[in-house]
Amino acid sequence: MKKHTRVISFSGKGGTGKTTTASLFVKAVRELGLCEEILVIDADPDANLATTLDVRYETTIGDVADKRKKTLDEGVAGEKLRADIYDAINHGEYFDFVVMGRRKGAGCYCTINGILDAIFAETMNMYDLVLIDFDAGLEHFSRGTGSNSDALIIVCDQSKLSFETAERITDIVDELALPYASRYVVGCRYDEANKPLLEKLAGRLGLDMLGYVDYDREIASLNLAGESLDGLSADNPALESAKRMVKRILCEEE
Repeated sequence: MKKHTRVISFSGKGGTGKTTTASLFVKAVRELGLCEEILVIDADPDANLATTLDVRYETTIGDVADKRKKTLDEGVAGEKLRADIYDAINHGEYFDFVVMGRRKGAGCYCTINGILDAIFAETMNMYDLVLIDFDAGLEHFSRGTGSNSDALIIVCDQSKLSFETAERITDIVDELALPYASRYVVGCRYDEANKPLLEKLAGRLGLDMLGYVDYDREIASLNLAGESLDGLSADNPALESAKRMVKRILCEEE
């Protein structure tokens, strides 16, 4: 029987707390024990997710693209390229992890996104859940990357710029008719007085308000020190909030 793989993608303006939110979701899924086979993809060329998840990697998909440049330029996948892609996947105790990275020199990320699509096509049935931390911006949407995702999460902080990015993301998803099953907003580091503004925005854009990751001193200290969130206390409020959001996506929508 074909396995149904759930996919959760994280997007939004840079600096809104997108990667922190994605990391909390990974930790929440693990602690809740809702999925056994998990793949985490850092699709942001800035590649910060590995730090927050305490993952050490040696090879990125960008490295693979550079190594097999001739093969890619000729449009021939080949077994060596496929083997290199699988070698770039870090197999951990609780989840597998892959960093997209970037190719050396100038140019766009078309090749990287093409390989990401290939990973989807060949590995989706191997996992119960795939979580993707996309790069800040809109470029991956225009290429249709991740359009088979079950849930798109747009992370917003307390800035008009993040609202504008959320609106542009919604517009391009609608324009390209990308088939996300669900589209959510998550508010990061919000004061209680400003939460109604975000909820109003979500309603206007036709997005579901999934929840909030409030400012957390423990997380701020770990981020500042460049340490992973793996050592968060068991009763951390932000982690508890992430658990509620994860359960809503993975349990209530079955």
